[in-house]
Amino acid sequence: MSDALQATEALINRGPRPPGLPTPDERRRLREVWGATLEEFASALDKDVPDMEAWEAGQAATDPTDDIAYARLLQRISEHLPVTYEPDWAALRRTVHDTPSGKPDVLCDGCAQAIGACERCGLPTTSRPGGRWLHRGTTCTPSGPLTPGQSDSLICPPLQLPPRRMDFPAGPVAVIDYRDGALLAHLSKDRTSDCPQTLAELLVWTHTEGLGAVRLHSRGHHQYPLLVLTGAATPVVGLPLTLNDPIGRLLPASHPALHALNTAGWQPVGRGMGPWSRLQARTAPRGRVTVHLAVQPWGALADAGWELDALTPEHLTRLLARYADTVIVPQGSTATCGSRLMTALRPPKQWTGDVATSKRILAPPVRGALTEAHAPAPPEAPPAHPVARGWDPVDVQCEEPFDWFRDPTAQELDDFDYVVGLDTNFAFTNAAGRVRVGYGPVSPTPENLPDFDASIPGCWYADLSHIATDPRLPSPFTPTGAPPTGPAWYATPTLAYAQRQLRATIKPIKAYLRCGTSGPYLEDWNARLRQAYSTALHRLGIDPAATGDAFFHARDQALVLGDPLDWDLLRLIKATANGGIGKLAEGPTDLERDPYEPWPALRRVNWRPDIRAAIIAAARTELHRKMHLMAATTGRYPLAVLTDCVVYPATRPTPFDLLPPGDPASENTLRSFTFGARFGHVKLEGTASMAWAARATQAGLNPASWIKDPTVAFDDSTEEGPSPCDANLTAPPEPDTSWRLF
Repeated sequence: MSDALQATEALINRGPRPPGLPTPDERRRLREVWGATLEEFASALDKDVPDMEAWEAGQAATDPTDDIAYARLLQRISEHLPVTYEPDWAALRRTVHDTPSGKPDVLCDGCAQAIGACERCGLPTTSRPGGRWLHRGTTCTPSGPLTPGQSDSLICPPLQLPPRRMDFPAGPVAVIDYRDGALLAHLSKDRTSDCPQTLAELLVWTHTEGLGAVRLHSRGHHQYPLLVLTGAATPVVGLPLTLNDPIGRLLPASHPALHALNTAGWQPVGRGMGPWSRLQARTAPRGRVTVHLAVQPWGALADAGWELDALTPEHLTRLLARYADTVIVPQGSTATCGSRLMTALRPPKQWTGDVATSKRILAPPVRGALTEAHAPAPPEAPPAHPVARGWDPVDVQCEEPFDWFRDPTAQELDDFDYVVGLDTNFAFTNAAGRVRVGYGPVSPTPENLPDFDASIPGCWYADLSHIATDPRLPSPFTPTGAPPTGPAWYATPTLAYAQRQLRATIKPIKAYLRCGTSGPYLEDWNARLRQAYSTALHRLGIDPAATGDAFFHARDQALVLGDPLDWDLLRLIKATANGGIGKLAEGPTDLERDPYEPWPALRRVNWRPDIRAAIIAAARTELHRKMHLMAATTGRYPLAVLTDCVVYPATRPTPFDLLPPGDPASENTLRSFTFGARFGHVKLEGTASMAWAARATQAGLNPASWIKDPTVAFDDSTEEGPSPCDANLTAPPEPDTSWRLF
């Protein structure tokens, strides 16, 4: 066979060449037209979301086979989409013949199949879904509504919006209310403005008026604006006052309001439109145009940590603007804001400008940011996680806060008539700023490790049962306060405390470690919340550096003269901090999920149960250190501990019986606890009688859980007071709970 014939046969036998990747703009267009998110593409191609976004933006994959799989996915999508070019109508009309019905049919030159003619304009067409003729990329005026679930995103032109104003003159938030027959927008700095009367026009108005806020990191993106609809404004823009989906809490996909938004060029991102939604515009290639929408009558601000439904639109705007200026623009529950604040301060990816092409391209990751979602070690994983399959539920890491109490001794009953509760301000947030986080994946290590290294984040299997602790103090190694009875899994801060503070010898048996790069990932997050908290205190007239009686005097003045909105702001900052830490180990919310099936939260780069465990371990051991020092300097031991609240015996019903209001440098420091407003300082949680505490422990109740806001009142005048477990318990007067906001 000649060389030419051999080359020909080889070319034929090779088969078709795998499809190549289209341009980045076409990649994004195909995905958005198909209605898929980056998360769905990443899951289908077994990629992380940041890698998928970089891939879509034009960066090549490390493995050529990945490019082939990506190209085939895009090719299959393009094959299933309607043709988007203007057809050759003359070619389609070349062959026309009469049908038995007397109406002409048009035959396609390519397949010789009959194509119907539109009754409204006479052009050839292939289908008429929901009363809308599709002319191979063009659309005739519909003669009827779309069928439920039918999307017309393919036939709506993109929005043409002006460039976004980066000075954000209108502020970050707009609360839309209905007054005097028209919608009125309440803006920051107590301003009001006329605004459009439809939801789609309102979304465009937020862009043209310059709503939003500056980026929290130089390599991140600017914050999207928030639009809040009050109960009066919601029906005016075509939305119902209630949702008929109590579980999913979503507006039905067939609702006319969604159809109107889609027709106008807007679509919800993610699951759909609920109490909190993210609406994105289909725009010409200029970048994303996104607006956060909160619908107040759907419960957006009634729960989820906000509890702001009682505020007027003016006060609501003022409070949300203060929160946006000091923390982050609201974009969901307070827990969601706490989680997204982490990634906003340390973006998982950064964009930069290419001087040659004037386009934005992905640059190397931001220093100190989590850039990939990593699976946890089996001991760190919650029971529903895929890696927990086959793992003994007993053999898991249990790093949780304290829940411990003991009966008072006979001497304590004779010497003390009262108990006083001390609560630590932002105990877990304070600990989070010091915790070192591993940026790489976890890997198992061989058994019988030679040494424990406190600088390596991870999960260690070690036996701490040989370490003796005072029975009047909770054990720092377990949440119940009971001493460990054998080997168990511990986070690095727990073993570090045993080694450094208790001078114990640690011999790990095995471990799952993150031996690569590590750093204080939450340091900036802690600093942002600390500054927001300090700003709110200054507005109330409280010096964050004040301690002892000066702090209590300033607090009492603020209760009378301070702005109630600033007290609400303190509460929201605390809810954001605690909720953000909880989001690090967010569990599944789908009740119909199969066992060990991944849930959406696992795709977040900051879904890290190991970080949450390390934070709790650091806060728990730090509290134990303070209690140990308190016992060594004053001889007083706690009766109960719950999370970050400690109950001590006292001779008087005042916290100054424990910590006299003197010179902080000479007295409070020696007693380990300091009264003040700063992170890590303590405040009064409540007081009660010693008899009350003794009866609570006898009934199996933790006094620390009741002393802050008692719902059980014991009758001390009778020999046998009512049991805390009885149903007919008397409630005390409404307590002053403002101090709990610190």
